[in-house]
This record gives sequence, C-alpha cells and structure tokens, in this order.
Amino acid sequence: MRVGFLTIGQSPRVDVLRDLRELLPRWVEVVEAGALDDYDEAYIKENLAPGEGDIVYVTRLRTGVEVKISKSKVIPLMQKKIDYLNAVGVDLIAILCTGEFPEFSSKAPIIYPERVLKGVASSLWFRGVVGVLIPDQAQVDYATRKWSEFFREVDVYPVSPYSSTPQDFANVAERLSSSNVSLVIMDCMGYTLEHRNIIRRTVKKPIIASRTILARALTEFLD
Repeated sequence: MRVGFLTIGQSPRVDVLRDLRELLPRWVEVVEAGALDDYDEAYIKENLAPGEGDIVYVTRLRTGVEVKISKSKVIPLMQKKIDYLNAVGVDLIAILCTGEFPEFSSKAPIIYPERVLKGVASSLWFRGVVGVLIPDQAQVDYATRKWSEFFREVDVYPVSPYSSTPQDFANVAERLSSSNVSLVIMDCMGYTLEHRNIIRRTVKKPIIASRTILARALTEFLD
C-alpha cells in the first residue's frame, strides 16, 4: 500500500518519517509531498507569513529552518499537493500537521491528525489540569479555545519542536510537573519521540503525542 504524507512545510520530512517508520508496518510505501515544496525560504517569508489576525502555523523547511505561515494561505497549496498525491496513485493520505483544516477534495482517503487527537480527547475525562504543548506563543489563545472544548482546565506551554533545545523541553517538563497536570497533549507533529521521552521522565502522567496517535490510526487502517 502506498501512503502519501503531506506536510504543510517542505518535504522530505526526515524528522517525522524517522519516527513513523519505526511505528508503521515495514511494507508500507511512503510518498512525501510538501505544501511549500515549490517555494524558497525568501518567498515563503515574504508571501506566506501570517498577517494580523491570521491563524499561525509553524513548520519546517527541508533545510531544518523553522518558518511561520498563515493557515489561510497554506490551504490552497495543500490542495495542490493532495491533487499530486492522487495523481501518483497513493491509497491513503496522512496530513503531517495537527492544525484544523477543511474537507479537501481527494480520491484517496485522508487522515487528519487533529481529528484523531480530538477523538481521543473527547473520550477522556480527567480531574485536574491538562497541559498542552504548542510550537509558538502566538498560538496560545487559539490552543486554549481549541482544547477547552474538551477539558475544564487547560494550561498551554509554547515550546518549538524545531528551535528548542532538550533543556528547553526539560524546563517545560518541570513546569508541567509543578502544575500537577493530569494529562499532557503534544499538539504538533513536529514533536519527536525523544521530546515525549524527556517530558515523560519528569511528568509521571499520561502523554498523548501527535506522532504516535497518527501512527496507531494509520496502522489500524492499514491492517
């Protein structure tokens, strides 16, 4: 089976696929595409950066550079790459972003990690604080509204998966532990399994990581 992985940044996403390949069946054929593949860094920062009032998404270029882009500007670029993935004959498409997106036009089924995360969240009931990790300070209000739909007490912690150090994650883990969180949600596909493990070593509570949630949903579908 051929699975198309669509990033809102540039492909290949070696950082994401490194973890996913460990979790997915080895016989899966991977086809990657990126919404920003056709543009260089200068064009992206000049033309696709978020303006006032835009929802900010954070992603990675193939060089490893972090960029901030506008949700509204990236959506038509994503549709273009979904058309490409359908044209090359993938059987399934997975979006490598936990942002909220509309229904795209596609012959192949599409898995939206954000909906998988929300599905898991809607099935849970926790007494206490839920800590949510996001990539950027500009996303705090948006993430608070998003997760308050499911949990009464939500604390949001910005920490970039691309520019932060392991010590930055250790510091966030200490803050989460001090806040006595009952659950941690890592709300970005950029967070690695190592990032999760850093948090887990300090926070002795359940952690929902976007990459593992996506991998488990894909495995269920592929099986």
